[in-house]
Amino acid sequence: MDQLKSLSNSALKASEELSLELAAIQQMRIWGKKTSALLKIRICHGFTLIEVIVAMILMSFVFAIGWTISNSFTGIKRIRNYETAISLASQAIEAVKTTRFRQIGSTSETRKDTLIADFASGRNMYDGPKGEGFVPEVKIGNTVFSRQLTVEECPSKIDNMPSGLILVRVVVRWKSSDDRLPLVFEAVTTVADQW
Repeated sequence: MDQLKSLSNSALKASEELSLELAAIQQMRIWGKKTSALLKIRICHGFTLIEVIVAMILMSFVFAIGWTISNSFTGIKRIRNYETAISLASQAIEAVKTTRFRQIGSTSETRKDTLIADFASGRNMYDGPKGEGFVPEVKIGNTVFSRQLTVEECPSKIDNMPSGLILVRVVVRWKSSDDRLPLVFEAVTTVADQW
C-alpha cells in the first residue's frame, strides 16, 4: 500500500509538473501569437512611396500658401510706408504753396521765422506741446520717417531781376521694416510768387 501511495504521489507530482509545462507552452503560444500579430500590424501599417509623395506635395502646397500670405502682409506694410512717405512729402509741399513767399525762406538762410526753419526743428515757436507743427522726424508704428525740405531760388534770365520762382525739394527717408534697408522718396516742384 505504501508503494501504491508513493506511486500515486509521484504520478500526481508528474501530472502537476506536466500541467505546469503545458500551461507554460500554452502561454508561449499566446505570446507568440500576440508578437506575430504586432509584427503583422507594424508591417501592414507602413507607407508606400506614392503615399509619401502625395503627403509631401500636400505639405508643399500648404507651405506655399502660408508663405504667400506672409509675403502679402509684408507687401502691405511696405506699401503703407510708401503711402506715409508720400503723405509727408505732400504735406510739406502744400505747406510751402500756402505760405506767403517771403515767409518760406530758403535753405541758405538762417532766419528762425521761416517755414524752412519750422521743418528743420521740432522745437520751433510754432510747434505746440503736442507736436502740432512740422517736425523733421515722424514716428509711425515702429518706423521713423525723416523729412528734409530744401528750397532754392530759381535763377532769372533777366539780369538784376528775381525770377519769383523757387524749387522745392522734399526728401523722406526711412528704413524698411523687413530687411532694414534705407528707402528714400523724393518729391520736387516749383512754386511761383503770387503775393
